[in-house]
Amino acid sequence: MVMSDIYDRAKATAIRMLSPRGKGGKGLAMILRRTAEGEYDPSTGSAEIIVSEYQGSAFRDVFELKSIDGTLIRRGDVRLLVSPVTVAGGDMPEPAENDQVLFDGATYTVIACDPWNYAGMSVGFEVQARL
Repeated sequence: MVMSDIYDRAKATAIRMLSPRGKGGKGLAMILRRTAEGEYDPSTGSAEIIVSEYQGSAFRDVFELKSIDGTLIRRGDVRLLVSPVTVAGGDMPEPAENDQVLFDGATYTVIACDPWNYAGMSVGFEVQARL
């Protein structure tokens, strides 16, 4: 057995488990929204704002009470387990601090992301998000 087979199976399992409920998984549809500044335009005196959106799926979980310290993890923060692929089948970019996640009717801000990254292959992401 080649090591990449193990990672491929881990990724396939994460995709299956985090897919939307109607497709056999435990997840719900989500959108990862990333905002960035484009190049500075001297004629306007500002930079264009570029918004990129990635449709995927995720599963929401809560933090255990003993994990809530009021500083790093606050009451109301949620843990989102994000699929490593988009709905279109491409790779989901790693959620970054201050990205927005639209999930189950709410808009969350990404506080931190812990990628499930094995030998360079992302098999999912654990995201701390805040309303």
